[in-house]
Amino acid sequence: MESGKAGERLPGLDEAANENKRRRSLVVRCDQYRENLKKRDPLELARLAAISSVKQPDGSFVLGGAHFSKEYRINWPSLTVTGSSGEPASLQTETLWLHYLDRADGHPLTGRWVNLSEIGGLFYQQAFQGYCGDMLAESWGNNLDGLRKNCLATGGWPIPDLADLAFEWRALPRLPLCLCYRLPAGPKGAWATMLFDAAAEHYVAADVAAIVGKELADRLVTGQKKELS
Repeated sequence: MESGKAGERLPGLDEAANENKRRRSLVVRCDQYRENLKKRDPLELARLAAISSVKQPDGSFVLGGAHFSKEYRINWPSLTVTGSSGEPASLQTETLWLHYLDRADGHPLTGRWVNLSEIGGLFYQQAFQGYCGDMLAESWGNNLDGLRKNCLATGGWPIPDLADLAFEWRALPRLPLCLCYRLPAGPKGAWATMLFDAAAEHYVAADVAAIVGKELADRLVTGQKKELS
């Protein structure tokens, strides 16, 4: 493979360097969350985050909850995150859980759906709509039955009378997401948007909410690709 010109970074190397930098940043962030969380009462953490807590014979605790229908355990005081069978969670999932525990304040859900800009994400809203709602509308078009099947397959449940199709998921115990989808009408193409409960900012920061929404959108697009294969 030819090397780049003097002073020129190769795209592959840039991507690897950026990924390593991102992972190091997540590791540092997890360590910071752990330091904060170790100072708190695990039973109070569980109550505020709406997750389970089981005291172990040695005095430690196992906290438990689901992320998109998959069960996870948060071991306290080590604050390591594992799947239900004990396998380590991915670094991104571990960061998400620790962030959620660190931020959760027990605020009740409102039942009112809002876009990202209304939970502190005005800066991210336009980009978020592009890589979530617009991407889903472009991927599924008028294939409402196919989208409905994939919503169900990813653990969502239907919400009646909200759009041509609307589904809800629980990304975390107190972080519901809603997809609203409208079929093409006249010259307009399909339209979709991802919404959050108005209380979401009590549980995750806006940039984290955007990451979780993108994770769900990617799952639904992956389902569409499988349907076509």
